[in-house]
Amino acid sequence: MGEDEIPDIDLKEMVNKGKEEVVDQQTLNINENMAKIKHKIVVISGKGGVGKTTVAVNLAMSLASVGLRVGILDVDITGPNVTKMLGIDPEVRPRVDPDAKKFYPVDGPLNTKVVSMAFLIQDSDTPVIWRGPMKMSAVRQFLGEAIWGDLDYLICDLPPGTSDETLDILQLIPDENVVVVSTPQEVALMDARKTIVMAKTMERHVLGIIENMSGFKCPHCSEYIDLYPPGGAEKASKDFNINFLGQIPFEVEVSQQGDQGLPFILKYPESASTKAFKAAVSKIREELEK
Repeated sequence: MGEDEIPDIDLKEMVNKGKEEVVDQQTLNINENMAKIKHKIVVISGKGGVGKTTVAVNLAMSLASVGLRVGILDVDITGPNVTKMLGIDPEVRPRVDPDAKKFYPVDGPLNTKVVSMAFLIQDSDTPVIWRGPMKMSAVRQFLGEAIWGDLDYLICDLPPGTSDETLDILQLIPDENVVVVSTPQEVALMDARKTIVMAKTMERHVLGIIENMSGFKCPHCSEYIDLYPPGGAEKASKDFNINFLGQIPFEVEVSQQGDQGLPFILKYPESASTKAFKAAVSKIREELEK
């Protein structure tokens, strides 16, 4: 090539190559991070309003309460509520390591490590108005650029349905385990069954299904009342050959403690719901730690 000749440069190809290199490095970072975590559990539901985040937080607290090293990843980018339920100061921000271009999770109750979009927004009234690619980029950063360290369990609280974040997590962590949350309501169970099929189609290990808001004990007469026709979640577990992890009864204090920022199992260790959460954790540990 002569001195005066200018080589043809495909700018689009260069940009795409740069993007591929970034993604490849992110994948390496994610794989390196996840290799240090013994068990990854993804908590999902077919629809919203079934108490998925409440279940995820209290499962994590149940694991941490017996001395296990636990991380909690709030993957609900547009509706991050984990920090509220853990009682973490909304003004707290993750500590950044500028040299490594990584950041540290925030410390939560019982020495848990917490990462959430809530740490990155101005206040609880600020909406996250992002399209899919931006949300997926954030998920990859949470997995690969957070310094999780060595953990026994990482609990991932996902948004409801089969959104971008859900699919991205299921694709990025090939050895994760799935816990499906539903209520006894028929509409919730219909969506939960679809979620189980999705996880199985993607060849993910489904640990089981939890039936939340399963029933209500009358505070006046102590009679147990079914809020919806019972047995749907247990039937789903049999239909799809997965574990039935248990029934979490409806207790007003569960939602109250979530709003007040103290995990229920820590405030009411002898309640029926706490015992149900701990029974579910025992089944999970028996399955994963055998």
